[in-house]
Amino acid sequence: MDCQSQKITLPSFSAVLLLIAFATTGFRPYHAASYDSDSLRYQPRKEKLSTYERSFKPSFYDTEVYLYKKNDSSKTQGRPIDNFTSAQPETVQGYRVQLIATSDYDQAMNLRNELNIKYPELWVYTVYETPMYKVRAGDFINRAEAKNFLDKIQSEGYRTAWIVPDRIIKNQPPKPPLPMQIDSTAVHNDFEE
Repeated sequence: MDCQSQKITLPSFSAVLLLIAFATTGFRPYHAASYDSDSLRYQPRKEKLSTYERSFKPSFYDTEVYLYKKNDSSKTQGRPIDNFTSAQPETVQGYRVQLIATSDYDQAMNLRNELNIKYPELWVYTVYETPMYKVRAGDFINRAEAKNFLDKIQSEGYRTAWIVPDRIIKNQPPKPPLPMQIDSTAVHNDFEE
C-alpha cells in the first residue's frame, strides 16, 4: 500500500507543477500593463482618441498669428514691407566656382587665404575629398551667376577655374570681417627715449 500512495502522489505533484508554471507564465489580468514581446518595453494602455479631441482647442495655437495680423500696420496703411527682412538660410542645389584641386594642404590654404583677402564679401570653402583638397568660391543659385564670377576670376589669372554643381547655402548672412593681420616679424621698441 505504501507503493501505491507514492505512485499517486508523483503524477499529482507533476500536475501541480505544470499548473503553477502555466499560471505564472500564461495568466495575465486584463488591466495589467502589457509588454512588447520584441523589446520588452512597457506599453501603456491606449486611451480613446475622443478623450483628447474634446480637450483640444485650436484657438490656443492661433495667438502668435493673431498678434502678427493685429500689429501688421504696413499692410493696412498701404506701405511696402521693409527690405531688411531676411529669410532663414537653407541648403539647396546650386553652383560654385572651383579654383583648384590639389593634394597639397598648404597650397589649398594659401589660395583660400588669398581669395578671402581679394574678395572679403565672398564665401570661400575648402572641401576635402580623399586625397584632394578643393577650394571653391561662392554660393550661386543658377549657372549664369556662376559664369559671371568665373569670367571675372579667370581674367585675374585663375585660368584653371571651373564651375561645379554643389549644395549651397541660400540666404546666407553677410560674411564677418577678416581678423587683422599681425606682423610677427616687426620689432616694436616701446622704450625709445
